[in-house]
Amino acid sequence: MFAACAIALALAPSPVPGATPATPPGVPPEGPKLPPVIPLATNGEESGPPVPTLPEATVPVTPPTGRRFRKRQRRPRDNRHRLLPLPHLSSQPATGLTLGGSLNYAYRLPNDNFNRVYGLAWSRVSTKLVQDHILSARMRDMLGRREIFNFGFWASLDPVYPFYGVNNHGTVSSAALQSPYNLIRMDNWGGWFTFEHPLYTVERPGRAPGTLRHYSGIFYYVDVIRGYANSRLVEELPSAEGTWRRGIVRLGLTWDSRDNDWSPTEGSLIDVTFDAAGKWTGSSSNWGRFHATTRHYWTLGQSKVVLAHRLTFDTLWGEPPLMTLGEFGGLFPMDAYGGAFVGRGFGRRRFIGKQKATASFELRFAPVEFKIRRHTLGVGLELFVEAGLVAQRMADLFKHFYISGGPGLLLIWDRFVVFRVEGGFGREGGALYLQSEHAF
Repeated sequence: MFAACAIALALAPSPVPGATPATPPGVPPEGPKLPPVIPLATNGEESGPPVPTLPEATVPVTPPTGRRFRKRQRRPRDNRHRLLPLPHLSSQPATGLTLGGSLNYAYRLPNDNFNRVYGLAWSRVSTKLVQDHILSARMRDMLGRREIFNFGFWASLDPVYPFYGVNNHGTVSSAALQSPYNLIRMDNWGGWFTFEHPLYTVERPGRAPGTLRHYSGIFYYVDVIRGYANSRLVEELPSAEGTWRRGIVRLGLTWDSRDNDWSPTEGSLIDVTFDAAGKWTGSSSNWGRFHATTRHYWTLGQSKVVLAHRLTFDTLWGEPPLMTLGEFGGLFPMDAYGGAFVGRGFGRRRFIGKQKATASFELRFAPVEFKIRRHTLGVGLELFVEAGLVAQRMADLFKHFYISGGPGLLLIWDRFVVFRVEGGFGREGGALYLQSEHAF
């Protein structure tokens, strides 16, 4: 019997390494037998916190003793978008102290000197109850062709609008400039849309490119003019009272090689435009205008002194309304001649007429710059001199000259916002101006 058992054990198959042995009857299966887990030696040191099942960024983990939290990286700030609310403060004798506010938005790509988008919304009221409300936008190179779109809306209520007569070259005393005799009520509403399409570009390594553009625009304004009793307007030009419509179609050419929109230090901006207005454009009368302005900017040597100058010629024909007689056309319409932007030192719109010409020169020097976080504030000085010519007929244009000039203080924020305080002096006295942009 013992021999039979030995023979049976010898003939039984040997177990295969790794195979699961047969489970005896009545014993539940236990699965494969794994080798016992041998704990790793730690030498008395902790192996670190347990790994969470969620990403580390979403689960706070208490660090072991002696370790610091890892400083989480901040999300990079997008400097392409700039939103700047600003209080507004300006002053000139014709309007008084003006207070208000503006919301400025700019979209600028890195290493680009020009804003791709610039939006402005402002509202202001002066101590003489002059109101200005503007909503405008300027879009540049949105189609990749260095084109420029401009559009906006404007409303102005002015109970102290000046009128010193058409082509009046006599001297008006400082006291008479603000006399009720020389004031009217002028309310304006209107809007505009302009387009500048590039025709030719000159690439200049190390400098801003120069671009020749076609310019076209449409404008529509409504002027409500009321003269006060015994005022100059009622005596000399009563036909100017009432409601006047100005529908304008403007065509022209521009050349722009400036290195910055708001505070250029080199390059030039030239515009030549023609205006047409008539019953077919919705105007109250038929008239036309030719306008040309050249603006040049040079940095003198290695210094921070900038020489800026502007030459302007503006001529009207037909029956232009009163508002147009005292206004320059072109890219940037403005009062003429006298005020905070042209003819500084003379009363606002002191000289008006069909034929107008001006020359302005400025020395701008901003040697001091302060870093305020990511921004730069430049502080400097300026000196300016201006000359003007106004007449009703071209033959009389050079019969009268108006010279003025003075000093100023400049504050320039990121070459995006300019604030100037100027004193202008001419033959009829002087004036102090506080404005939020360069005169040109």
